[in-house]
Amino acid sequence: MDSSNEGRILSKAIGILEKLPVCDQCLGRQFAWLSTETSNRERGRSIKLLISMIADENMKSGKREEGIRLLKLLASIGSFHPAIEIASRYSIEIDPKKKCALCTHQGRSIFDIIPSIAQRFMTDVQEIEFSSFLVGCKPISEMMEREDEIRAEMGLLHGETLKADFNRELGKHLSRLLPQDTNFGQPDVVLVYDMLEDKLDIRLNPIFIEGKYRKLKRGIPQSRWECSKCRGKGCASCRQTGRMYPDSISEYIGEPILLAVQGTKYKFHGAGREDIDVLMLGTGRPFVVEVSEPKIRSLDLGKIEKKINRLSRKKVEVMDLRLSSRSVAQKYKEDASNNVKEYEAIIRTSEPVTQRALQETAEKLSGATIMQQTPERVSHRRSDLVREKQIHKVELTPRRDRRIKAFFRVQGGTYIKELISGDDGRTTPSLSEQLGTSCQCDELDVVRICNSHTP
Repeated sequence: MDSSNEGRILSKAIGILEKLPVCDQCLGRQFAWLSTETSNRERGRSIKLLISMIADENMKSGKREEGIRLLKLLASIGSFHPAIEIASRYSIEIDPKKKCALCTHQGRSIFDIIPSIAQRFMTDVQEIEFSSFLVGCKPISEMMEREDEIRAEMGLLHGETLKADFNRELGKHLSRLLPQDTNFGQPDVVLVYDMLEDKLDIRLNPIFIEGKYRKLKRGIPQSRWECSKCRGKGCASCRQTGRMYPDSISEYIGEPILLAVQGTKYKFHGAGREDIDVLMLGTGRPFVVEVSEPKIRSLDLGKIEKKINRLSRKKVEVMDLRLSSRSVAQKYKEDASNNVKEYEAIIRTSEPVTQRALQETAEKLSGATIMQQTPERVSHRRSDLVREKQIHKVELTPRRDRRIKAFFRVQGGTYIKELISGDDGRTTPSLSEQLGTSCQCDELDVVRICNSHTP
């Protein structure tokens, strides 16, 4: 064979056939990145056809021995029907029974059973609602190792993997059967075939729903709070409920959504969280509910919103429900410590405080940078760090009986109760420090959260 590019391709193709019985599909796959607008099966058949033409020419030009060798490779090892016909014409004995070494499992090619695999998937997705899909597979490791070995031995540099080849062929078949579109980025469903076990795996990607909630009653945690003594198992202390509190924001919102989409579980992502005794008012706190394995995706979000508000019995109110994404949930988490939040508080002082002192203190704290060490009350679940936080604005208005009405506009992640009390010096400067008297927060409400989604 000559040293030209076409000669090298043919030499390598013949070398493969000398090593292993290989079908058209698998031979073509070894040269998949050479030429486009064709399939691996067509590519492999074209190579074999050219080799059979060379063999036939050898037979006719007196190079009978070389012709017989190539025809036997194609007919016996390559299972190539045109070569079988030529061999029969020249009365060459062949044994065309060998199966492809790169795609045969349990006596059949995995590519030949793609139509039946596609039909099985069609049956299994009948009860699932989705608008896009992607195909995947779990290859047989021995097949892939065998292919890697032959490529290394033959110096094959332009092939694609068995996995990619199979996924594309199965994907093309399913695209003809399913009305839904293929989506390589964020498909609703991933259809995975296990070659070794001959099993189908339908993976339903999560659905994300975002909105805002207002917490209208104190004493409700954002997430389920398990009993600290029994860790949720149930004991006398929690009256066998396994809980510190009977309800939570995440359950009021997440459970109706889970039921509506017929998922298996949900995760609540809030843009920060308020303390259990703090109200969340104003325009509400942004959140995203992530539901795993949803069977329903077309939703009446207005109806779900009304159901949540009805079932929560005026404890929680949700608004602005809409479909979302994982990136929004991640954005809320990332922004929680850097956005701006506004609070209103009722503060009790141990000593009377003049209006002038309140005004001076408000002016000093407005625009100040404070240092906050992790508060004692949360040190059991938060790293003991000193954090720098920006206080944008403070307003202090005197009320009766040593009470102060306060407004705070601060950087996200600021501990307002400790900004008020000083937390025994762990937060400085603080309201107590500036006023020269002990200050305690009697009531605290979040009235506004400003982030990239909320101007």
